[in-house]
Amino acid sequence: MTLQRLIAITSHALLFIIIGASLFGHSRQSHAAWFTASGQAIVIHGDREAARQEATEEAIRQALLFAGASVSSVQQISNGLLQDEQLEIRASGEVSAVELIDEVYENGIVTVSIRADIFANKTKCSAADYTKRVASTYFPIRYQAQAANGQLHALGKEVALKFQGLINRTSAHLALSHLEPYVFDWHKADIAKQARYLAEKANSQYAVFVSIDDISVDKHKRSAFEFYKGDQQVRAFDYTLTLVDGASGETVFTQTYRSKTPWEFDSRASVDVGSKEFWRSLYGENVIKQLNKGLSDINEFAQCEPTMGRVLAVANNQVQINLGRNHKVQPGDRLTLFNVKQLSDTFGHEYRQFVLHPTPLIVQQVFSNTATLTTADNSYIGDAQPNDYVARQ
Repeated sequence: MTLQRLIAITSHALLFIIIGASLFGHSRQSHAAWFTASGQAIVIHGDREAARQEATEEAIRQALLFAGASVSSVQQISNGLLQDEQLEIRASGEVSAVELIDEVYENGIVTVSIRADIFANKTKCSAADYTKRVASTYFPIRYQAQAANGQLHALGKEVALKFQGLINRTSAHLALSHLEPYVFDWHKADIAKQARYLAEKANSQYAVFVSIDDISVDKHKRSAFEFYKGDQQVRAFDYTLTLVDGASGETVFTQTYRSKTPWEFDSRASVDVGSKEFWRSLYGENVIKQLNKGLSDINEFAQCEPTMGRVLAVANNQVQINLGRNHKVQPGDRLTLFNVKQLSDTFGHEYRQFVLHPTPLIVQQVFSNTATLTTADNSYIGDAQPNDYVARQ
């Protein structure tokens, strides 16, 4: 059996992944496969259980991703694995079984090896064919005083640029097409209103809000045998990721990610957060790992969500939209036309009502970033106008 090696270096998880698959010769399902993955994690403050869980979660996540399965249940699966006395769990759906093969502690590092019986997710939805556009700004650091250690005041900008690069290189369903070049503090604003404004300005379907919640530094006394090394500094990287629908202003996904990892820089030094040295450090690698977790989650969430575009022009019973070949639109695709009406109640609360056009639209011509559509039965389009919406269900 040939093993494929995947190496990922992370924060307080320094990981290497070895993943292999072999088909069952006598299995009921011809597509079932065993995937073996090993993960390593640094033990921080003597907390073996946290390190063990970190390595186990990453091993399961990588095995699922490699197998083409979903990763939404990684936390549940890994917790079950850690808690079960037999070190084996059963899960419904894509993961039939997960077993802990080995667990070794050496030089402050734990190595966990697992074996998972995985059935790749074959679910298909038409919306997954399209790329959904996302807009954002530079990320705010919620508590600026925490940035004083290392002078990390520009971290929000650099993390946003890294996130944009990751999502555009690796996401199959999302593209961060517009990043406003300023830090916007979403905690002090009307998120729904600002998300609608940003999405319209950027011609995107979603606005993504990321708040860097905690980058505090904690000093930990080493053991008596390691006194010569001085105190160990550990730094947090906690952030909250929120995905907001640009048409309705509704928050459709939000999740907080928490982590800690050794901080290798002198507390009095000014750290260049745009440098290779920073991003190759344990802390920088951990930031990338945590961003990948959030990206994986919103990518999976958005996969089968309706893909929405805006109407640019209406003429001669044809509709021009802002989706095209770059978003994987093809001639013959069927889309739904709708508009959004603003409603208010007697207390001044605002609501949005979606009004659907009764006849589907068919894509006739496709260009790089636009497409031309007509009604499926050549009926009159009616009162369609620019800034109405189309959706691929």
